[in-house]
Amino acid sequence: MKATMFISKVIVLVTLFLSVSGLASAANSNDGEKNFIYNDVLKDGKVISREMYLLEKNSSTLSPIKKCEYVYDEMQQLKEKTTYKWNSSAMKWEKESLLSISYTGTETIIENALWIPSKKVFSPSDKLVYATSVENNMISQYNYKMNKRTKAWQLQKSEKTPKLENLFAKAE
Repeated sequence: MKATMFISKVIVLVTLFLSVSGLASAANSNDGEKNFIYNDVLKDGKVISREMYLLEKNSSTLSPIKKCEYVYDEMQQLKEKTTYKWNSSAMKWEKESLLSISYTGTETIIENALWIPSKKVFSPSDKLVYATSVENNMISQYNYKMNKRTKAWQLQKSEKTPKLENLFAKAE
């Protein structure tokens, strides 16, 4: 139960982070404040699709910006998130990225891949691995980047989570 709660929290945090970072580029402009409208599609209480639209202030029209589709596993944990961007010339959604999440015992592995339109495939770009103890406390976090030449993951950063008792000053 604790493991499920921890993994759920990690997934929510990662999803929020990626949603914000993925959508921040769409919202980044010098035009001042932007208003966004979201259209969510739910199935069994879970969001399976979310479309983001920009509300144009002057004309009160909606312009499509991003779309995300979510896939869940049999335990109702997030398994995949596919992101699309709107191509206004072709008037259709085009793939942008794929986030894949896998759960293996005490590890949660999150892989991000970018869409390569010319090859019509997703190309792995980076990977995060979260290791937890049996008590479901985070032990370490690893950040990898894909080496395009060797097609192998290369460790970029590794961090151990400090123990709670080491965070506070000890009275002598």
